[in-house]
Amino acid sequence: MTRALAVVALVACALVGVASCGTSKPKVAPPPPPSDLRGHRQVAIDAVLDQFSPAAVIVDVGTTVTWTNKDAVAHNVEKSADALDFGAKFGADAGVFGPGQSYSFTFTKAGTFFYTCTVHTLMSGNVQVVAKA
Repeated sequence: MTRALAVVALVACALVGVASCGTSKPKVAPPPPPSDLRGHRQVAIDAVLDQFSPAAVIVDVGTTVTWTNKDAVAHNVEKSADALDFGAKFGADAGVFGPGQSYSFTFTKAGTFFYTCTVHTLMSGNVQVVAKA
């Protein structure tokens, strides 16, 4: 009887161990939804801890977005792809977007505009610009 109980206990522990392992897929949290900032004429995005925060915003046509570098290292703000048409010259290189510096751009047309920091490849964001209702 003691031997049978020991075998049952071992099997139960093995099953619990296997069940607690989960899947082999890494658990990655989905990105947060965009910050809906429609109705604001000025919107701020921080470059902090090698991320843009908020990383995604929704704004009206005519809104000025200002990125501020709050890190101790230089960043840049560039189009994610050269083919993207922001409606005007867009971007600030690391020489003008160092620690404590800001860059502003006024969005004059509707669309979704993807940008990145090419210095830190995982640092990216987007601005969804909508026509006023």
